[in-house]
Amino acid sequence: AGYQRTTLELLLLISWNCLFRKEIVGRRLARRQGQGQWGFASQPQEFVSSTTEDALNDFLDRQSRFYKESKQAKEHLAKKNAATNGNDSHINAILQSDLSPIYPSLPNAAQKYLCRNVYDGDTLTLDDGSRVRLLGIDTPELKEKQPFALEAKEYTKKYCHGKNIWLTFQENGGIENDKNKDHYGRLLAFIWVSLSGDDNNGGKKGEKTPRQSSFDSNASQWLCINEGLVASGLAHSYSPSKSKKVHNHDKLLGLQKLARGHKRGQWKTHKDYNAIVTPSGSAFHKCKNKRNTLSDCKYLARSKSLSLLSVSDAYDKGLHPCRNCFG
Repeated sequence: AGYQRTTLELLLLISWNCLFRKEIVGRRLARRQGQGQWGFASQPQEFVSSTTEDALNDFLDRQSRFYKESKQAKEHLAKKNAATNGNDSHINAILQSDLSPIYPSLPNAAQKYLCRNVYDGDTLTLDDGSRVRLLGIDTPELKEKQPFALEAKEYTKKYCHGKNIWLTFQENGGIENDKNKDHYGRLLAFIWVSLSGDDNNGGKKGEKTPRQSSFDSNASQWLCINEGLVASGLAHSYSPSKSKKVHNHDKLLGLQKLARGHKRGQWKTHKDYNAIVTPSGSAFHKCKNKRNTLSDCKYLARSKSLSLLSVSDAYDKGLHPCRNCFG
């Protein structure tokens, strides 16, 4: 009994000492803040309580041998939550607009293929060996180790590698029309995948999928990979010339602007600066000086009517970075 009493008294003494210590520390912290008995006479009571409590908890945390690790963990969690909230707001902004890359059905002319391999964000190989280049966009280059090149590849790989995909083309005739190929012989196409998880393992080459005639709450959803990459900030809109624009060119520009505004993907570290443009060109170029149109780009050697334009405005006009200048 005497041992239990001694132990109880010791615990009470420790508890009283902790409370007294917290009270003293709290008073000292409050006095450091400024005016009044507690130093927060000009602040709302809720603010006084939360501020004093936070400061006191931080002080007591510092007494722990694991304070540094705890602080780093809290900072990492705060950054992660901020990124998640930002991503959610970006997705909601897209889905609530008319720019969503998700569709309730496939286009009528969509043809089904099996993807064998994904080379990078905008290039893949079909089961029969045909190479496909995603139309209307350009992703960062893996060879040049450009930022977000790996992320762009992982995005396309996630939805396409080893799975059924559906192709549509800008011109009629599908794969038989040479206008739907580039000078490397690659097919230029829009790629579609099912988000419902159905029919994702195998498929016959060129098999057409009938369009759904009606939809209910369980209807399938289809993602256009080309648009999804732009919406995620992992690609920008691309047209080889001002006269050759894809049918969804304006939509791609809208998705690009939203991704830039929400700092998604490659736009996270984007900083605006001046670039050189020509009246009829489809690209913008690097300039030696931000205030003039001097450039080392070989494509501007014979150009005379040069002007400066911010890179953001150039992107909004549908221009793309010159490959000679930017790689």
